[in-house]
Amino acid sequence: MQRPLVFVFLIDALGWPIAEHFGFGRGTLPSRGALGTVLGYSSAAIPSLLSGARPVEHGSWSMFRRAERKGSFSFMRGVPRLPNALEWRARRYVRRLVDRRAAVRAYYDLYEIPLHLLHAFDVGQKGNPFDLGGLDAETVFDWMAARGVRYRLWDYRGDEKQNFAEAVAAVADGLDVVFVYTAELDALMHRVGIFHDSVGARLQAYATFMSDMQEAASRAGRRMTTVVLSDHGMTDVTATVDVWGALDAAGLRAGKDYLAFFDSTMARFWGDGGALEIATRALQGCGRRLGDGELDALGCLFPRREYGESVFLADPGVLIVPSFMGSRAIAAMHGYHPDDAFSRGCFLTDAGATAPESVLGFKTFLQSLLRGSV
Repeated sequence: MQRPLVFVFLIDALGWPIAEHFGFGRGTLPSRGALGTVLGYSSAAIPSLLSGARPVEHGSWSMFRRAERKGSFSFMRGVPRLPNALEWRARRYVRRLVDRRAAVRAYYDLYEIPLHLLHAFDVGQKGNPFDLGGLDAETVFDWMAARGVRYRLWDYRGDEKQNFAEAVAAVADGLDVVFVYTAELDALMHRVGIFHDSVGARLQAYATFMSDMQEAASRAGRRMTTVVLSDHGMTDVTATVDVWGALDAAGLRAGKDYLAFFDSTMARFWGDGGALEIATRALQGCGRRLGDGELDALGCLFPRREYGESVFLADPGVLIVPSFMGSRAIAAMHGYHPDDAFSRGCFLTDAGATAPESVLGFKTFLQSLLRGSV
């Protein structure tokens, strides 16, 4: 007897308020609700979702951490400050060089990290969590491979439309799990905001894809369970704050007086030199420093402090500009406190099973579906 098919559709940044606003999946996926996430970005949420482990357990939090003795960008030590036009070209060369060395398989981007500081940092996660053995914790893919579960994965490394077409065609191949991940909605909302008409149009295209999957399953005589979820939500940007500029105005220079990595919603420091007091003042009323107790409760207190000795977090809707991620404001962002309603992802399914409360429960949920047929 052929096993039932499980279709997992992971949509990056599809927050619960967004899914509800557009009525996505309503009527076809009756079991639905908000899905808690972890502090950080997809570099933390995706590994946590796939492994069921917290960032401190699987080792991946922000995209970049402080480099140890021999980091991926150690060869950049001694590079002077460059004019902006040269920085842009040089970053492309550095990226190609690191990629050729195959030292990093995870997704990363150098964005606007100053090249004279790059040697001080390293990519937080070297392996790709979508690959077997790609994470310092067992993922759903490792678990399925070890138990002979027949699955296929389509992720951000392929074109979205092509991925969808191939996934529909694969329904007839006798697979146990079809797993599709897309990050295109995340990129769109960064540009236009979370409730823009184009977001609704994209979700309609996703609904059509889901319908195509169901029709393919019916033609193949397969019983299919659909699970749609997201790693985190998204929040419209309503204000900006310039922490880096406040430090410059005080005469402190990054890499000389202090070391910090400026994410879009976090500023992570090593050392002080007066920088922490200035950062506190700059963020007053729009962000705060997270204490060790709170970081520990969030699963983000790393013993070696490789992701920061002091961590500042912006309030929901506040964007740190400029940052190492970009020098201009964007329409929407994520990476705020996971307790905020817009930080939460969504979980939608037609399975008659209790939905997990957070991304940490997805692995167990999928295992429970498969154990009934494996």
